[in-house]
Amino acid sequence: MLYLHNVSINLGQLTKTLQEAKVKIINQSVCNKLYDYLITSQMLCAGNLNGGIDACQGDSGGPLACLGKGNRWYLTGIVSWGEGCARRNRPGVYTKVSAFYEWIRQYIN
Repeated sequence: MLYLHNVSINLGQLTKTLQEAKVKIINQSVCNKLYDYLITSQMLCAGNLNGGIDACQGDSGGPLACLGKGNRWYLTGIVSWGEGCARRNRPGVYTKVSAFYEWIRQYIN
């Protein structure tokens, strides 16, 4: 689940109210190919490869949460960048929170 402020749903129309969008995590190798191998191990991609739903300008820093074991939500990604909003074969790119788990623990404990 992605909670966004300026979510783009179909044709790039923006809203000023908090929205949520259901997006799928995109396979790392697929996303890396779509973005000409710019995706690192500290990034993940999520969205709809057909376009239509995505994070947009103004959403940077927002959460990408996934429902996990025990019916608990986990912060999985942080909105980082993308090419346009809700474009075909241009999913959103997120900071992969798990890649920074130890660093986060160091500063919150």
